[in-house]
Order: sequence, then C-alpha cells, then structure tokens
Amino acid sequence: MFNHRNTVIFLLLLTLGVVSFFLVGIFNLNLLQFNLWSQLTLVVIGVALVGLALILLIGTMGIILTMRLNRPIKLLIIPTKIVISYIVPVVIQIASWFGMDKERVQNSFIQISNQLINPEEISVAAEDLLILMPHCIQLADCSYRVTSDINNCQRCGGCQVDDIIALKEKYGVHLAFATGGTLARKIIKETRPKAIVAVACERDLSSGIQDVYPLPVIGVVNLRPNGPCYNTKVELDKLEAAVKRLLEEQ
Repeated sequence: MFNHRNTVIFLLLLTLGVVSFFLVGIFNLNLLQFNLWSQLTLVVIGVALVGLALILLIGTMGIILTMRLNRPIKLLIIPTKIVISYIVPVVIQIASWFGMDKERVQNSFIQISNQLINPEEISVAAEDLLILMPHCIQLADCSYRVTSDINNCQRCGGCQVDDIIALKEKYGVHLAFATGGTLARKIIKETRPKAIVAVACERDLSSGIQDVYPLPVIGVVNLRPNGPCYNTKVELDKLEAAVKRLLEEQ
C-alpha cells in the first residue's frame, strides 16, 4: 500500500521518468535535418537533461539509501543536497499546479527529512541544539512578547510558551521564537547550532529545512485549531521526543 510519507519519492521518480522520456525523444531525432543553430540548441538541451537526470537519479538514490540504512551516504551527500535544496521545491510547486495537495507533499518531505537524520552520526550536546518556535505559539493578545526575549514570558500558563521554556530548562538547550524566515535565519546565524528542532507549518518547515540543509533539522508540524499563524499549538510529547532524539546523552 502506498505510504503518504513516500509522496516526494514518487514525485522525484516521476520527474526522472519525464526527463528520461524527453531525452529518448531528443536522442531519436535526426539532427542532420535541422540547421546548425537548431542542432546546437538540441545538443545543449540534451546535455542539460542528461545532467538533470543523473542528479535526480543519484540524489533520489541517496535519499532512499539513507532511509534504508539509517545513515548518510558520504559519496551521495552533494547530489542529495542538490535534490533536496533545489529540485524538491520545484517538484512540490509543479505537483500543486496539477492539483496535488501542497501541504500533503510538504508533509511527506518533512517526514523523509526527519528520517534522514541519524543521531548516532550527529552527537549534539545540549548547548549546540536549538529549539526554533513560531511566534504564533504565543497568545496573540499577550503583551509580553517573547520574540525579542523569552524572559519576557510571565509563565502564566495561558499558552504553551511556559511549557516550552520548561522543556528548554530541563534539557539546557537554546530556545528562540521567530516571526518568519528572515528572523529564523538571523537566529541560526547568531546561535550557530549543530542541530535544530523546528516547529512550524508545512510550508515554513519544508522551505526552512531546504534552506539550511545539510544542517540537521527535525521538523514538528504545528497544530492550527484557530487557522494558520494564530494561537497555534504543538504536541509537546513530539517536541520533547525530537529533542531527546538528538542529544548525545540519549
């Protein structure tokens, strides 16, 4: 039975099939029937498609083997990075144009990305781990904003910020709240973590993971009982499990 987690793998293989189809078509053309410029154009397109097909094949193989063996394949890291950072976003966008649920495809990517992380290879100390949260976890009408300083939180228990700070204190990790991708990248640059546990919606998680790859990121999709970006929540047990998975003492 088809697993939704493998949606991205299926789309990558489908893309490889489409590229291969066009390659076969070009190779079957009689170039002598075209003028010189048309011949050169077809040759350039053919070479580009060969390169794309090889990257797709090797990068997708790298993803599949890493998932199967539970460890990264060093020789395949570069093509895997290219596929994850540059090809997957395009594939997700094209799939949405053809009517596929974009969030479902993004969720599939997040699940695959989480599985690619091998804690035994990372061995992250608490001071090198960052929990990155979206600002919308905090109540919208709270005047004590934690995006500038988490110590502003009054620990009233009105939202989950108190519980998340308690988790930070329990494990001694870094914690930050971001209002968007620009601030998230600034926090990562300043904190310089060796691994991240990030909570966000499918769109922000998938784009963020692609932006910082190969920096290990475990993504936890948030809960949106009031709609996107407004008084969101997180499953605290999943958040803590992700933190424990990455810490070297586990």
